[in-house]
Order: sequence, then structure tokens, then C-alpha cells
Amino acid sequence: MNKFILIVITSIFLSSNLFAGCMKGEISQIDAKLKSASISADQKNEVIELRKLVVDNEHKNAELAFQSYEKAMNILN
Repeated sequence: MNKFILIVITSIFLSSNLFAGCMKGEISQIDAKLKSASISADQKNEVIELRKLVVDNEHKNAELAFQSYEKAMNILN
């Protein structure tokens, strides 16, 4: 019984760590486009704020994080 509980706890821990950074690729895209984009300082500041929203909400509020990502990419494109 103790082995079973230990296996379950270990599995839960490992699976929770696998989903960390679920928007890592999107954040990297914003960073790459931000470096190469020729946009105004105001737009750059807005993208930085949107990127911060993505990072802050990627696990708490995925919908807000994705909306912020889309807005940032629209500004950068």
C-alpha cells in the first residue's frame, strides 16, 4: 500500500512539472519578434506589458494569457 501511495504522489509531481511553461514557445516568439521589429517606443512598451501578462497568467488564466499573446503578435506583425 505504501508503494502505491508513493507511486501516485511521484506521478502527480512529475505530471505537474511537465506542464510548466505551457506558453514557453509563445513567449519566445514575442521575444524574437520584439528584438527584430521596428516599432515605436510606445508600441514596444505595450508589447512588453502584454508579454508580462502572458507570463503572469499562463497558469492562472490561460484565456487572458492567450488573448494578451494575440494582441502582442498583432502589434508586432
